Amino acid sequence: MAIGIDKAAGIGLTHQINEKQKTLSKTHEKLATGKRINHAQDDAAGLAVAKLLEAMSRGYKADSVNIGDAMSAMNIAEGATQGISDMLGRMQELSIQASNDTLNDSDRKNLDTEFQELKKEITRLTSGTQFNTQDLLTGSSPLSDGTGRFQVGPNHTNGLGGISANEIGAPESRLTAEQLGLGDLNILSRDGATKSMDSINQANKTVIGNREIFGSTYNRLEYAYNNNANMDINTSAALSLIEDLDLAKGAMDKARDEILGQSAILAQRNFQEVSRNSMLALLGS
Repeated sequence: MAIGIDKAAGIGLTHQINEKQKTLSKTHEKLATGKRINHAQDDAAGLAVAKLLEAMSRGYKADSVNIGDAMSAMNIAEGATQGISDMLGRMQELSIQASNDTLNDSDRKNLDTEFQELKKEITRLTSGTQFNTQDLLTGSSPLSDGTGRFQVGPNHTNGLGGISANEIGAPESRLTAEQLGLGDLNILSRDGATKSMDSINQANKTVIGNREIFGSTYNRLEYAYNNNANMDINTSAALSLIEDLDLAKGAMDKARDEILGQSAILAQRNFQEVSRNSMLALLGS
């Protein structure tokens, strides 16, 4: 009967040693990864919340890339409008000169040569102003025809005017010479020069209006970027509280588990030695 009890006690000690080894192995894993939750069995509810927060954080990071690209597009477009305004200013100067009757037809023809070249350059500039191969000033792509959307939030929610609350619309912009009403203008005559002055003045108002819209959209995107970064920081902090390991506690757990494991092994050795001596004593008797 005594031998049966010894056998049961030995099995119990072996089980304790195995359990301590498993616990120590988990502690080593947590220390290696720096995470309190590595598997669902560590904390099923915590893991579910952590994965949702992780997805949101990754969404915020993707949104930051989107917003950065949109800001770059607005910068490119706004810079191009400055060039268009400069050319319109020069065309206005030429029109004013050509409207003066101190000039003859030959003089006006010389002025009109530059005038026409500037119109061509406006169209070339607008057609060549692109972001990721999409026109920004011709109204021929989502980034300039008023249908484009910049995704600036991690999900799609209902908003006003068919735009999600997490979307910002790309401004409409149509600034080729034809679209500005400059296509048929010339300054070969006094009447032509006078007509050109009025048309150029209206065209410049349109360009300046677009420039203001680009600037306003950029500012809005910048605020969205800053808010998005703040949301990412706070979400990451919440994720860290749930998922990350308290390294000090982890180190204490490791030391405790090692001591308990060593104690269990020592107890097993002592038990085996006692059992062996008892068996020898029994056989000797």
